Amino acid sequence: MFKKILVFLSLFTLIALGGCSLFRAIKIEIPDQQVTEGQELVVDLNQFVLSSVSDGISFSVSSGPGRIDGKSYVFTSLPGDGENSPFNVKVSASDEGKSGVAEFLINVNPIPEGEKAEIKLSGETAEESEEIIDDFVKRNPENPEGHAIRGAMKAIPQLLKLLDIYNSQIGSLDIAGTFDRSEMLAGFEELVSNPDQVVQSISADIRAKLLNMKLRSSLILRNPELLVNFLASSSSIAENSGFSLCGEIGDFQDEMEEYADSLQEVWGDISYLSGEMNIVVKVFLNEFDWDKDGVVESDGELMLEVVSKDNSTTYTESFRLYTDILFLEKEPKGDHIVSIEVDPDGGDAVFDLDFWFMISQGLEIEYAPRFDENDYLVIDEGEIAILKMLVGSALSSARAFTVYDLEPSEAFMEYLEDADDEIDPPEIDTNNDGNIDASEVKAFIGISFLTFRNPSKSPLWLSSIRDTLLEAPETTLLLADDLFSDTQTEDNKHNLTSQWYIPFGQDAYDAMAENASEQEELLDYIRPNGEDLDTEIPVDEDEKTIILRLYNIFDHPERFSDLLSFFPTLINYEMLEGIEFPDPTFGGLVVNLPKTISPDN
Repeated sequence: MFKKILVFLSLFTLIALGGCSLFRAIKIEIPDQQVTEGQELVVDLNQFVLSSVSDGISFSVSSGPGRIDGKSYVFTSLPGDGENSPFNVKVSASDEGKSGVAEFLINVNPIPEGEKAEIKLSGETAEESEEIIDDFVKRNPENPEGHAIRGAMKAIPQLLKLLDIYNSQIGSLDIAGTFDRSEMLAGFEELVSNPDQVVQSISADIRAKLLNMKLRSSLILRNPELLVNFLASSSSIAENSGFSLCGEIGDFQDEMEEYADSLQEVWGDISYLSGEMNIVVKVFLNEFDWDKDGVVESDGELMLEVVSKDNSTTYTESFRLYTDILFLEKEPKGDHIVSIEVDPDGGDAVFDLDFWFMISQGLEIEYAPRFDENDYLVIDEGEIAILKMLVGSALSSARAFTVYDLEPSEAFMEYLEDADDEIDPPEIDTNNDGNIDASEVKAFIGISFLTFRNPSKSPLWLSSIRDTLLEAPETTLLLADDLFSDTQTEDNKHNLTSQWYIPFGQDAYDAMAENASEQEELLDYIRPNGEDLDTEIPVDEDEKTIILRLYNIFDHPERFSDLLSFFPTLINYEMLEGIEFPDPTFGGLVVNLPKTISPDN
């Protein structure tokens, strides 16, 4: 009897708990969905809830692509989704302690041939667009267009950040001359206006550097005393450059390393693209909250508040961006501008397509600004190629600053900072044997100077520099193809890399293609197991010449972890009887270099 009662109670408990669970469940059934690449799927989830629920019901995506907008499920498909279709989606619902789950499939059909998908970028949708692209890349990790668009979204802020770093740090260090926004913008304008000439200039510059390397090598081999002169003149060189080195170089390198790491992510995305895009990105510049007043006023002209000064009088004036500044060319009352800031009383419109189109075509402007839905720019392969060039250049420059420790010792700094204290070779010859070798130079300049800043990461940074350079020919052709194909159609008025703005005929295309081929030849010297570079510098009676294997720097970076270790021994430096190389191959970089060179050779 007791067992029967126990069984009855157990069954009653199970029924009660099961009934409670059933009572508290939300029944929701969502049928499988169909969508075409480039289209947005919106599913009203309320209509598929079969249980009684309140207006407070909420939904969330438990797994799969897409997002929840209110009580709707939204999935934005892009070209490439069809290859990985169908997608399994799980949506959860909850309401006053009740919950339920529904699963369904999304079948994505390929985009019709000849059509392109569109993405709109504006201030109101910027974060949403980033989420859409991130979601797309997650489900299509090898899709080049998704990566390229995500890279383009992140590229411009990162490039502007580089300018800020150079303006704040390079200005004080004075490394590599002046580098400011105006220079960058001028270079960008030159690239856009004359892409074939710029690419030709880059190729010529690389060739000039190789020739310069040949000449320098030849001079040192024929005149070994140049090494002594270099050591003796180090102080004046540093002094004339305006360096303020102590501590600042290390801080600058740390900042550049952090920046390069963030830029590497951008490069990883933007370097994916190598051909035509099936996605059109439209950027509505007037739909961003430029004046930071919390409201997007896309039809109102941006205003600038200008504070100027004339003797003891200060003037504060508001100028409309187009009407007053660009069209009427009004000037502030004061002789000296104190500050320029965005006036929150103005609007957010900063781009009028008609205005810039008339200027580009040399038309007479009878102008009253008009901002509407036609004021947008298109990003396609041409813009991606230009951004790829800029990002690649910025990344390789940043990495070049971070591979080696560039901060000398404090003792060496004292010599550099004292204008009256000249460096004499005897001060370096601490062994007092009449010779100067690599260990003495390292002790004088700094043990860690020109060694890997990070033994585990520096080799990878060197590799990233090579990887970036090797992309140059493909990027050049990508830009050339886009410039040539974007003819003067009505739609291409929104495309800054179209022939409306950059005249680009067959001759220009052929010139860029030829330069891309020349780049390929030059880059053969640094490809993995690449070609040998003959310096044509004879070294013996057999007419052997010095050969450079530049690719070994990247193939075997561990050999180049300490550059000063290759510094040759200056034998009897006062008379300079000769120089002796501790490693005449320089870690496999040089072939046929004699171990010892004397002035009599």
